[in-house]
Amino acid sequence: MIAELLLSCALLSPLTPSQLDIYKDCKDRNEIILFMSDYVDLFQDYFKAEDLELALRITFCESTGNPKAININKDNSKDVGLWQFNDRTWNWLKAKLNIKSKRTDIKTSTAVASWLFYNDGVHHWNASKDCWKT
Repeated sequence: MIAELLLSCALLSPLTPSQLDIYKDCKDRNEIILFMSDYVDLFQDYFKAEDLELALRITFCESTGNPKAININKDNSKDVGLWQFNDRTWNWLKAKLNIKSKRTDIKTSTAVASWLFYNDGVHHWNASKDCWKT
């Protein structure tokens, strides 16, 4: 599956500035996919094939793939886990989806992220959008 996600980043000669930008973007995308490769099998269970790269990019940009990542916001709320669920969002989802696990549980948080992704969109991860948007 990794091979299917990776893009061919062939250099063309002579290089033009626009081709260089395309090449750099391709290499950056491939680096993220390779860095996040440990999560591909899990994410395949919850995301459609056409959304898999975006899911990998979001988690890379949100937590650099660290399921125990914690970030404290200006209002003292916390963003926790691989998907960086905010306290308020997680509490809403816990009640709505009857979640018993912690945000740091990668299988649970990925299942919840998938539900959110397909039912409410990617705007929950807009704080890192400049990093993950393609």
